[in-house]
This record gives sequence, C-alpha cells and structure tokens, in this order.
Amino acid sequence: MKLRSKTLVLSGVIIVAMVLILLVISQFVFLNTYSDFENRYSQHVMKDEMTQFNQTISSMNQTANDWAHWDDAYSFVSGNNPSFITNNLPSSIFSRLHMNLIMFVDDNGKIVYGKAYDLQTNQSMNLPQNFTSFTNDSAIIQHKNLEGLSGILNLPEGALLLISKPILNSHEQGPVKGTLIMGRYLTREELTSFVNIPNNTLSVAGYNNANNAPDLIKAQNSLSYNNTTVQILGPNSVAAYILLKDIYGNPSLILKSEMARTLYNSYLNTVLYFIVSIILVGLLFMGLVLYYLDRNVLNRLDKIISDILDIGKKGDLKRRVKVSGDDELSDLASSINNTFHALQKSEKQLEDSEEKYRSIFENTGTAMIITDENMNITLANRIFQNILNPKGDQIKRKLNWIEMLVPDDREKIKNYHKIDEKKDVNSAIVPKTYEVQSMIKGDLRDFFATFEFIPGTKSSLISLIDITDRKRAEGLLKTSLKEKELLLREIHHRVKNSLQIISSLLSLQASEFDDNLIIEKYKESENRIHTIALIHENLYQSTDISNIDFKNYLEILIDDIMYSYKVDREMIKTVLDLNDYELGIETAIPVGLIINELVSNALKHAFKSGEKGEIKIVLEKYDDTYTLTVQDNGIGLPDEIHPENSKSLGLMLVNALVTQLDGKMSFEVKNGTAFKIIFKELEYQERI
Repeated sequence: MKLRSKTLVLSGVIIVAMVLILLVISQFVFLNTYSDFENRYSQHVMKDEMTQFNQTISSMNQTANDWAHWDDAYSFVSGNNPSFITNNLPSSIFSRLHMNLIMFVDDNGKIVYGKAYDLQTNQSMNLPQNFTSFTNDSAIIQHKNLEGLSGILNLPEGALLLISKPILNSHEQGPVKGTLIMGRYLTREELTSFVNIPNNTLSVAGYNNANNAPDLIKAQNSLSYNNTTVQILGPNSVAAYILLKDIYGNPSLILKSEMARTLYNSYLNTVLYFIVSIILVGLLFMGLVLYYLDRNVLNRLDKIISDILDIGKKGDLKRRVKVSGDDELSDLASSINNTFHALQKSEKQLEDSEEKYRSIFENTGTAMIITDENMNITLANRIFQNILNPKGDQIKRKLNWIEMLVPDDREKIKNYHKIDEKKDVNSAIVPKTYEVQSMIKGDLRDFFATFEFIPGTKSSLISLIDITDRKRAEGLLKTSLKEKELLLREIHHRVKNSLQIISSLLSLQASEFDDNLIIEKYKESENRIHTIALIHENLYQSTDISNIDFKNYLEILIDDIMYSYKVDREMIKTVLDLNDYELGIETAIPVGLIINELVSNALKHAFKSGEKGEIKIVLEKYDDTYTLTVQDNGIGLPDEIHPENSKSLGLMLVNALVTQLDGKMSFEVKNGTAFKIIFKELEYQERI
C-alpha cells in the first residue's frame, strides 16, 4: 500500500476513532453527569411537593388548634352548649375549612358529633369504618401531650390527612374534656394542589399493597423515611418516590412524582449535533492535511525513494540523492548522502580490515578454526595445521570438528554449536567454553575450546589450547588430595574412638564409688568428652570434613544428654529453633560444650521434682554473627550466683569457652533463666 493510501486510511481511522471515543465519553461522562443532574432535579421537585404537603398538614393543624382551644367547643363536649352544632357546624363549614371529616369525641370515647362530607359533590358521606366508635384506649383520642396527633392515616376508604387535638379552653388549659378530629382525604385533586411544575403528576400507593406496579415494588425495596429514590421509567419519563409514615410511625404510603424527561431529550439532541460537527470538522481537517502532506512531504519523499532505489540497483555508491528545500526532508536527503559516503569509505576499510584480521587469525598464538553449521572446518590457521601434521604439510582432505572428538563428547559439543533460529544464539544458557578430548595420531589429547558464533552467519570461530599436560598434572594432584582426605577421616575416626574409650574408662571408674557427688562429676566429664567425640563422629561421616551440620549434631547431643540424666521427656521438654548452619570444628566444639554445660545445669537445678518444664535452644545468624540462646522456665538462679564470676566448674568452663570464641555472654532471670551468647565463627586454615 502506497504512503498516500496509508495516510488516507489512517486519517479515516482517526476520524472514526475520534467519533467513537467522543460517543463513549458522551455516554459515560456526559450521561453520568446528566443522570446525576436529573436525579438531583427529581429529588428537588419531590422536596418542593413534600414542602407543599407539610404546609397543608401545618395549615390543617392550625385550623384544628383554633377549634380545639375554644371555650364554646370545650363547653359543647362537656354537655353544656347544645346549640353549638346549629351555630357553628353547618354543611358549608366543610367547604370553607376544606375538610372531609369533623368529629368531637368526649373523654369517655363517645362521639358527641361526627360528620363526613364529600367536597366534590357537596354531599354528606358515611363516616370511615374505623371512626364509628372509639374505646377509651384508642390511640387517636389518647393524648400523651397537649400537642395531639397529625399526619397520615391509611383507611379502607383511602388515605386520610388526620389531625387529632385535645379539647381545651381558650387559654389552652384543661382538664382535657375530649378530642377534636379533623381529616381530609388525599384525593387526586388534593395531590394535584401540591404540584408546582407542568407535566408532573403526583400519586400515592399503599406501602404493603400487593397489587402495586413493578416500579413501586422496586422502589419499596430501597425506600427509607425522608429518603427519596429516583427511577427511570422510560425514555420520556422519570419518577421520584418517598416513603410516608402514618400517625403511628409505621410505613403507610409511597408518594410517587412522575415528570417528563425534557432534559434527556435535550441532551440527545446536543450529543447528535456535537458528533455531526466533529465529523464535518474532521473531514475538513483530513482534506487539508492530505493536501499539505501530498504537496510538501509525500511527493518529495517519492523522489528521494526513487533515487535511493536507483542507486541500490546499480550499486554505484558514488552517486548521491538530490536535495531540495530547507526542512526535515532535505536533512534526510543530506543524511542519506552522508550514509552513502560512509558506506563508500567503510567498503575500503572493510577490505583493509579483512587483511588485518586474517593476519591476527594466523598469528594469534593459539590453534584457531572456523566451522560451518555442519561443523565442517572451513578455515584453519597454521598452529592447528601443525597440531595435525607436525611436518608442516597442508591438510588436503575435508575435516569435521565433531568427528575429530572422542565419541563421548560428540553429541554434547554438537548441541553447543547448534543454532536455534527461534532463540538468541548468545543466550547465557549456551556455554562458550568447554573441554574436549581428541585422538590425534594415536595420542589422546585434551583441549580447552573457546567458541563464538560469527554474527550474521551460521559459522563458529573456535580457539583451541592444548591442556594435555595440565590435565595429567591435575589428575595426580586430585589423587594426592583424596589420599589426604582419607587420612583426615581416619584421624577423626580414631580420635572419636579414643574419646569414647576415655568416656568408658570414666564410667567404669565412677562405678567403683558410692558417693553420688563423685558419680555426678564423672558423669559430667563423660558428657563433655562425649560432646567432643560427637563432633569428630560427624566430621568422619560428613562429605565436608572441615564443617559439620550443626543442627543435626545438636539434635543428637540433646537426645544423649536427656538420656544420660534419665529425663522423662513428657515432663521436661526440649525445643530446638535452629537453621541449617555449618560450623567448623574450632567453633563447633566450644559451642557444643557450652550447650552441654547449660542444658546439664538446667536439668540438675532448674526444675523441682515432679514439675513440668521446658528447655529452649535458639541459634540465629545475622550477617557473620551468631546468637545462641539457652533458656528454661524453671526456678531461676539464686541471687548469690553470678555466672560471670561463679566458682562452679560448669559455669567457669562456660566463661572460658565464651572467651575462647571471642564472644560475649549475658543472662536474664525472668520466668526461668536465659543465657545469650554472641559470637563469630573462628577463622582457621583449611586442611585440604
């Protein structure tokens, strides 16, 4: 595809993408903004209508106050003013007060006067079923305070705005002689009086009415008192809902305010005009850009490309591209001309460098060969020729590097030189050096090879060093080292056996005494010797005879100590918090003796007979510093004993061993005794 076509397609794609992006933005950003505005507007309308609703109740409340706090009404309910009805309650009073219901009830619950009136037909109507009689405990005529009740009462005949006031004298003083009840049905006409905006309808529905419309049921699930919920009913209408409670404080009615979505339609028209404008502007912009690009960029670029292709076909690096103008394209043409000049110069340098590198290849001092992808030797220097033919005759036949190697090495070396087209041949997983053996004129020779893939080809450059004499010397050295290692293992074995003999002699010697104190001292000496012997046993069995697995050693040592003192493991438990550290013999022996002494002291002195206890040993390492903690939860050290200057042989030995380690020891007596020793591993000369 030509650059002009690509530019046209790209411009079209940009315009389409811009329109789609703007459409998405309008839907997700503008629409969200509109939806939020429409929601707030619907809530505001509902708030205004609720204000009208509350003002209506307030006006009814004021009217009821005037009638309930009146001496004539007070006297009438008391039975002393029989002309009150004739003088004050004609039929026209219902229309004037805009009331559907007026009732006077005495303090015994007896209806003194009660009448219902239809304001639409101007005719009397039946009293509500729930208002034909009252009991003394009826909530409507029971006044816990002199303010009375006001609000909604949901009746079988419909929702009623009800005012219930205690009847007092004109000075608003009692005692209360009865109750004045006034009411107004919440009819469609009454609801219309709450509406102040055009194209808006107000309606109510029972909160627990099972026949409610789906939108009312959905709103009911999210409504709470004084909380307005808004729903989109369709493209042309939106509704706000609010929950109304009755005079008892229970959910009673759902007030629904439905209005036209004029803002939504205005938004759709705005978005449509906006997108059409963007398309027209985009098309105009694309036309201007294409004209400018064709005149100032694409046409000139075609000429530059034509010159480059012509130079490439003829291979004449002396020719140059025509330069016109004073902008980036002219700079590009000048840069291309400079590149041709550099290529012309590098061509000459390449001829010179080829001769130089051939001289280096021949005189590098090591045998060097170049092999193709099948490992056939395509070029070899004189040193390699001399290895194969000391007489200096040129090798006439074709040689393969893999076939020159011993059979055991061939497959491995072939994989080293294998080029995987899907992977980088310079990957770190491919070794660049290896050792191989080759049979040359009946003599097995060892070579150290270094190779590298030649960039841009499938050939390898291999440098070879004859290491036959070195490999033979290494074999003799390894044999000598193995003999010395076996000797050291035997020494460790014999030292361990000798220490065990000493331990056994001490045990036999202790058996000749009846004094428990002397027997105890012999046992302590046996444990110390066993601690050292266990080190040599681990070294004898270890693959590394200079270091031991200290975790494994310590687990065996603790088991032996517990067995030596015949400790009930159910009563006295040991907890080992150790990592897999390896310590040299110079460090392991004093550390093992320290642990032996501290654990033995804890077993002998820390726990009372018959009590349970725990000994915990923790070994941690931070950088090159170890921290050893030996603690128990026993009775603790007596106040008169200070470990740093104690005359006890065990603690004296611990102090001496800490000094030997160049370490520091501290202790704490709290819920038992805890010894903490900080040390570093001692340096020593390796033995092999």
